Amino acid sequence: MLNINSLRHEKEKTYLTIMKIVGVSIWLILLFVTFGLIFLWAVPIILTTWIFSLYFKAVIYGDSVKVTSKQYPQIHNIVVEHCDKLNIPNPPDVFIYNGNGLINAAAIKFLSSKYVILMSDLVDLMLERDKLNELSTIIGHELGHHAAGHTNFWKNLLIKPAHIVPFLGSAYSRACELTADRIGLALTNDLQASENALVAIALGCESLANDTNIDEFLLQEKEIPELMGFVHKMFSSHPRMTKRVMQIRHFNKIQNYN
Repeated sequence: MLNINSLRHEKEKTYLTIMKIVGVSIWLILLFVTFGLIFLWAVPIILTTWIFSLYFKAVIYGDSVKVTSKQYPQIHNIVVEHCDKLNIPNPPDVFIYNGNGLINAAAIKFLSSKYVILMSDLVDLMLERDKLNELSTIIGHELGHHAAGHTNFWKNLLIKPAHIVPFLGSAYSRACELTADRIGLALTNDLQASENALVAIALGCESLANDTNIDEFLLQEKEIPELMGFVHKMFSSHPRMTKRVMQIRHFNKIQNYN
C-alpha cells in the first residue's frame, strides 16, 4: 500500500495550507456578516451538486462505455490493482469516452460518486503502440487525484473562497498534478513509461510517439522565454509538460524506483 503523503509534492502541502487558512477566514467572515444565514447556502449547493451529478451520470452512462471485469478486463485489472495499492476500497467508475481527438483523462467526483474518464484517443495512443504500462501510469495518475483528496467535495468547498487570491488556485492545481504524476510513477515503478506517457500526450501523434527522444524534448525548456514562460505558468492549471517530465525524473532519482 502506498503512503500518499510521502508522494505529495511539497508545494501542494504549502498551497493547500494557505488556501485552507484563506478559505476558513473568508467563510468565518461571511458567517459573521450574515449572522449564520450562510448555512442556508449549504442546502442549494448540495442540491445543485446532486442534480448535476445525476445529469452527468445520465450522459456518461448513455454516451460512453464503462470499464468492467467483462468489458475491457485488461484495463479493469489495472484499475483494481492500483486501487488496492492506493487503499481505495470502492474503485471509481471508469469510462472510455469519445474525445473527438482530445487526448486527455480526468478524475471527477460528485459528493460520494467517483469517476475516471479516459478519452478514446488517449487509450488508442497507448494501446495501438502496445504500451500498456504508459496507460497504467495515466490511470494511476487519475486514481491518484482521488486517493490524494484532490477531488474531495467538502475540502474543495472549504478552500473555494481562496480562489479570489490571484493565481493561488492555479498554483495549487499545478502542485496537485505533480503529486498525481508521482503517484502514477510509484504505482508502475517504471520511469520510462511515466516519461513516455507524458511526452506522448504532448505529442499526440501515434506514428511518432515511439521515436521521441525524451532528452531532446527536455532541451526545449531552455528555449522558453523567461518572462512569457512565467506568465504562461501563472495562468495554467497544469505545469508545462517539459517541467512535468523533469520533475518526475528528479523524483525518481530521489526515490530510486528504478
